[in-house]
Amino acid sequence: MPEVQKHGKIWELDLTTNVYGATHEELKAIKYTSAKDLPAALNRLNAADLSIKTTQTANAVCMADCLRVFDSVSSGNPIHMTVIHYTHDDATHTKTLVSITEVNLTASAQLLFGTLTRAQIVRLDALIKAVPQKRSPTQAEHAALYTLRNSLQAQSAAIHLDIKCNSQQSRLQCSFNNWQHFLKTYPERIIASSTTGDFREKKVITEVPNSQRRAFKKQKTTALNL
Repeated sequence: MPEVQKHGKIWELDLTTNVYGATHEELKAIKYTSAKDLPAALNRLNAADLSIKTTQTANAVCMADCLRVFDSVSSGNPIHMTVIHYTHDDATHTKTLVSITEVNLTASAQLLFGTLTRAQIVRLDALIKAVPQKRSPTQAEHAALYTLRNSLQAQSAAIHLDIKCNSQQSRLQCSFNNWQHFLKTYPERIIASSTTGDFREKKVITEVPNSQRRAFKKQKTTALNL
């Protein structure tokens, strides 16, 4: 695992074992490709599927495969998400916890995706995957992708549709790009929140030392300004 991602796994391990009650052996049995960081059967705190996210930006929370997220919040099965917001000190290479927030995303498809249907998301996903993974989209492909994405984005609510299409990947992900607004708009969705290491009657790690700042590679695109 890249060094810049290890802090996320440190916090994820601390939360899943210390707060939500899973054992290390149980976590080892979870497949890397699992849709949830902690399946409901291993969540001894509230028996909900759990996703854990870390972010350095208060308003941006990167999610996962868009269709997978849509299906999870549409199924009616209990699903929660716990987000750790942190700051990074470049001088000490230390990440420090700012806040932890657990939200209930059960049956939240309309709050997240607005009037978007699964069929519409499938259409965009298929268009992205039609671009071979070993090359960037052509100018015409790029225009088609973003024209469709922009039209669908207008129907979405809290979720932003993120096209990942370049020489390394061809996939559709999604994210919150105004996380704080979502929390303020739907406070009833907040299960627990803390600005200290005290969370859900447990003590969570507040600092991760010897951790490099996470850097995201800019996606290469054509000159089209879409």
